[in-house]
Amino acid sequence: MTLEDVATLEAASRPAPRGVSAVARLVRLAPWPIVVVTAIAAALRFASLAQVAPNDFYDAAVRSMSLSWRNFFFGAFDPGGLLSVDKPPLDLWLQVISVKLLGWHEFSLKLPEALGGTLSVPLLYDLVRRVADRPAAIAAATVLALAPASVVTARSDTMDSVMMLLILAAAWLTVRACQRGERRWLVAAGVALGLAFNVKLLECLLCLPSLVLLYGLAAPRPVGRRLADLGLAGAALVVSGLAWAVAVSVAPGDHPWPVGSTDGTVWSAMFVFNGLGKVSGTPDRRPGGPGPLRLMVSTGWHYDELFGCVLLAALVIAGAALAAAWWSGRSSRSTRVRPAAGADRLRRAFVLATLVWVVFGVIVFDTMGTVHVRYLEALSPALAIAIGLGSAALAGLFPGRGRPSVGLTALALAGVCAYSFHFHVASASWGAVALLVAAVGAGLLASAGGRALGVGRWLVAGLIVACALSYPVHETLALTRSDANDSLGLAVVSPHNAQDLAAYLEPRTAGVRYELAVDEPLSVAPLIIRDARPILPLTSWGGRRLVSLATLLTQVRRGAVSYGLVSDYSCGVGHRTWAACTPASLWIRRHGVNVTREAGLTGRLRLYRLTPAQASASE
Repeated sequence: MTLEDVATLEAASRPAPRGVSAVARLVRLAPWPIVVVTAIAAALRFASLAQVAPNDFYDAAVRSMSLSWRNFFFGAFDPGGLLSVDKPPLDLWLQVISVKLLGWHEFSLKLPEALGGTLSVPLLYDLVRRVADRPAAIAAATVLALAPASVVTARSDTMDSVMMLLILAAAWLTVRACQRGERRWLVAAGVALGLAFNVKLLECLLCLPSLVLLYGLAAPRPVGRRLADLGLAGAALVVSGLAWAVAVSVAPGDHPWPVGSTDGTVWSAMFVFNGLGKVSGTPDRRPGGPGPLRLMVSTGWHYDELFGCVLLAALVIAGAALAAAWWSGRSSRSTRVRPAAGADRLRRAFVLATLVWVVFGVIVFDTMGTVHVRYLEALSPALAIAIGLGSAALAGLFPGRGRPSVGLTALALAGVCAYSFHFHVASASWGAVALLVAAVGAGLLASAGGRALGVGRWLVAGLIVACALSYPVHETLALTRSDANDSLGLAVVSPHNAQDLAAYLEPRTAGVRYELAVDEPLSVAPLIIRDARPILPLTSWGGRRLVSLATLLTQVRRGAVSYGLVSDYSCGVGHRTWAACTPASLWIRRHGVNVTREAGLTGRLRLYRLTPAQASASE
């Protein structure tokens, strides 16, 4: 036996340092923490999922797309394929597959979104773990799992949770490219971001400056090759992002009219109506319009309760960690072993990229005309990363850090606690104060005991995250119990009207091509979901005319449509652009036989019977 073997055996037989407790060893060696966090995330996102109210607009599209391959490809809104949705249909394809496999019900419709939100948690964990070790990764994953905006979005029948999963996939691949120094990983990141573009368009590009910065600073390749790699990844993003739009544009035959398009092309719907138009459009007049600190104050959109509480925690905790790092850099040189140059460079670039992601996202959302809470999923991962990195750094668990920064930790958490009192929730507010006291006390013990109480650092990090999430968890549980959602779909006919309308039309329109002509086709989404029959849409979004009076008369004369549903609105000066005031709609109101009462409809809806004789007499 050599001297080296003897030294190895002696080292293995020595007891572990007091600061490395059994708990710490288990956390480092076993994946159980992220398994638990992911299970909690799944429970919050799947609990009573079938009871959450749907988004009728997208559900009608899923119903229509499930009827034919043509509708599936184009993302048709109505069974006849005359209208299509305002976005690429990648997420809707997932929903169609889900309902085909599991049957048509609310759970299968929301399954892709709930899965996307759940799977984002372990993916974020592994992303942060590769850069900043497990403490920061566990903290970041916990924040994303419990954040109110992320939970309510994953429980909603919208697309943003799937988009977030693809954004995190692009970030993970970018980090992998930085670690391996291989171009293929970065190109794959471009493809992932292109797929995210096919889910939610420009919203997904909020992270793009950060990913470019990360690779540009951290990749172990010469500057020229880094630029070339970024160019190829950008090309992959463009090709994958625009592949569906190009295929639709060159497809032969008649194309559905995309909702929101001004010229009938998907390009107008993607980049004008649903792209730059939302960024620079007319500001929302309701509370919560553009302005500084928009996401932090109380408004009609409840940004502060759903998102601002996490945003503030990210800003103060990450800010305190950066201040501690700056102060530590000014102090005497440490005798600790420095990390490897490559790992340290990647870590610094990752911190800077996260900071850019947060700042850029806040600026964009503060200036947009209208921001739904679900849009903020493009920024949620950055906030979770900021809290994860900051809490680990303040607790002394971040690679390269020393003792816990007790003073700055107390200052940061005090700000979070003070903000939570704004919501007037006594239990959450006082709970935050209790956690603050506990965190400071644990930090003092861990700092005073040095490595002898190394497990105390884990306790400090856990208490920092718990204090930051005291109110968000309260809000998340309330949202889950109340089956809240952030679908915020378009105004549609009431369930009562949809049921009565279907019962009235079914025996009277059997064998007729169109179930009815309608002035506001998006409003009859519940009828499309229920009957899955073609309709004749007279307009598109904003009252844009799709069917002329001559075309309507031709269809009525041929017997292709025998009922018209229009709204009872005045059509005076200034109202000519309303859907109910187009020539086709006005003809239905003037020449049709009013059967609204017989159909049992309420409100401003008016149902008219149309006959070939009426159409012939009008020509």
